[in-house]
Amino acid sequence: MPENCKTSNIISPSLAMARSLVVSPDALQAMSPMELFQSQLSSDATEAKVDAMKRLHLVGHAMGAEAVLGELLPFLQEWLTLEPQHEHEDEILLILSQQLQRLVPSLLTREDQVMPLWPLLERLAAVEETVVREGAVISMNHMVSHLMDSGHYGNTTSTLVAMATRLVGADWFTAKVSACGMLPMMYKATKRSEVRQLYRELCADETPMVRRAAAKHLGEIMEYASEEEMLAEWMPVFVSLSKDEQDSVRLLAVSNAASVAKVLQKNPMKSAELVVPVIKSGCTDLSWRVRHNLAKEFGKVVTPLILDGNSDGNASKNIVAACYASLLQDMEAEVRAAAVPHLAPMTTWGGPQIYQLHLATLLPSLADDMVMEVRSKLALSLMECCEPSVPLEDTVVLNNIVPLLEGFLHDEFPEVQLHVLSNIYKLSHLLSEMNGVVTILLQMVKAGNWRVREAVGQALPHLLQAKGVEFFEQVLLEAAWLPLLLDPVSEVRAACVDGMSMLVTVAGAHWVQTEVLPHHARIYDSANNSYLTRITILQSYFATLSSGKKAESTTPPPNIDGLLQEVLFFLLHKGLKDKVANVRMVSARGLANMAALSLENGAMSQIRPAVEEALRTEEDDDCQYTYQLALDACG
Repeated sequence: MPENCKTSNIISPSLAMARSLVVSPDALQAMSPMELFQSQLSSDATEAKVDAMKRLHLVGHAMGAEAVLGELLPFLQEWLTLEPQHEHEDEILLILSQQLQRLVPSLLTREDQVMPLWPLLERLAAVEETVVREGAVISMNHMVSHLMDSGHYGNTTSTLVAMATRLVGADWFTAKVSACGMLPMMYKATKRSEVRQLYRELCADETPMVRRAAAKHLGEIMEYASEEEMLAEWMPVFVSLSKDEQDSVRLLAVSNAASVAKVLQKNPMKSAELVVPVIKSGCTDLSWRVRHNLAKEFGKVVTPLILDGNSDGNASKNIVAACYASLLQDMEAEVRAAAVPHLAPMTTWGGPQIYQLHLATLLPSLADDMVMEVRSKLALSLMECCEPSVPLEDTVVLNNIVPLLEGFLHDEFPEVQLHVLSNIYKLSHLLSEMNGVVTILLQMVKAGNWRVREAVGQALPHLLQAKGVEFFEQVLLEAAWLPLLLDPVSEVRAACVDGMSMLVTVAGAHWVQTEVLPHHARIYDSANNSYLTRITILQSYFATLSSGKKAESTTPPPNIDGLLQEVLFFLLHKGLKDKVANVRMVSARGLANMAALSLENGAMSQIRPAVEEALRTEEDDDCQYTYQLALDACG
């Protein structure tokens, strides 16, 4: 087969191609991939150019690596150079930057093959449109990273430094902004001091847009610095940017405190001397945008910050905690909402003493905040504080946090309530002492929002675990469990079905058989129920049967005894006689799953005859198919 025919199969015709090329089908078939690409890219229609550029990686693979280096890349370089830049649509240039990335390493892998792509990216990095420049930065970093991973990039060092020098020395700010995104990866590859010097020049550039980009990527290049380089070269730059006259620069600079703290982890004294003042100035900045950005990143900033080795470690910790407390009390709701999610990381970092001294007293006012977003995030953050990894004693949780959770459960917004309900399992070991929360849960069974009712259904098995079977029988079973099992919303009913497994695990198979299943059977036999209710009951039976079964296990669940298996078979068998086909199919699926559990008792021997009998009288095609699947499961 001719080479052109092979490539035509790779580059399939498109509608845009057909519209843009006024040639006969035979002539089109005879054209090489390069000719097709050139013809379509020279079209007057933007649609055709976009279509051609999206196929660039296909053209490259059809041509092969050598032809790409010898023909395609020179053509693209000439195409970008000869025509005035404003004639190239930004969309096409963006696609070009993305397509060049796709050529590495799928087609171009070696150092000498990747480097010819860089002049194209360097030109794209200087265009005016932001998304095009960002695409060029991403592609450049991808290629340098690939060469580093391959371990063969020694000859690229001088080329990268020369490219960085040209970008930083450009007359227009666009190339310098792109250089800010490229230089961290270039420095990682070269470890050349010239690159560090170039980046420091960008940080001191007279154009705010350049300083903003430099502040954005400062943390990336500082992470590759040694402690000596950090103290001698980067700290003056970091401090200078954090005090920049432009708040858009300061807000990006202060968030880099985490990178500084990581490098200075072995030097707590320097951390206290250099990092803590920047945090303090950021928290008291007159611009709310700076405070907001620091509040968003506060957990990341303090986590690597080690101050314990310093003689004034406690004092420095108290300063940082006071800074965080000021953000929690900020006049701007956006700042408070951004700071609240870091309550658990701050407690873990500072310990119980910092929590009690600086944070606990602020929580009641935050819980009553007028802004719903603040209350919602606080509810979630307080539930995170109840995790074992957070060093708070149970008495602190019961005395300080639980009363606030009770208030959140009464909140007018379901989102706030759901953050507590969906995480109530974290407090399972304390629920026996949280009578107020339990009372509210019972009231929420009739909540108007179905997601709230669903979360209550998911919480009920945890209440059984905490309060015991007697409490469940007397208080929860008929007042909460059964009403939710009959809820008109399927997701609420499914929450109770999923909870059957935990009921068996916590209370045992005998208790479920004697205290819960009779109520389910009564509901199933009720003349007033709908077919959806009967389906839910059948699903609860199988959920009970599957309790304790591990994924892909072929052994019977350890929590289910033979008597309960026979009871469940009897109840599932009822569904095969239902008047509604959907119910019969659910019952058959349950029996099929029951057979798949490889039960060795009387129930197993009864499944096949029961399904065969139902199949003989079944008229519905879907039911017949489901019955056959059940028979196949019986083996």
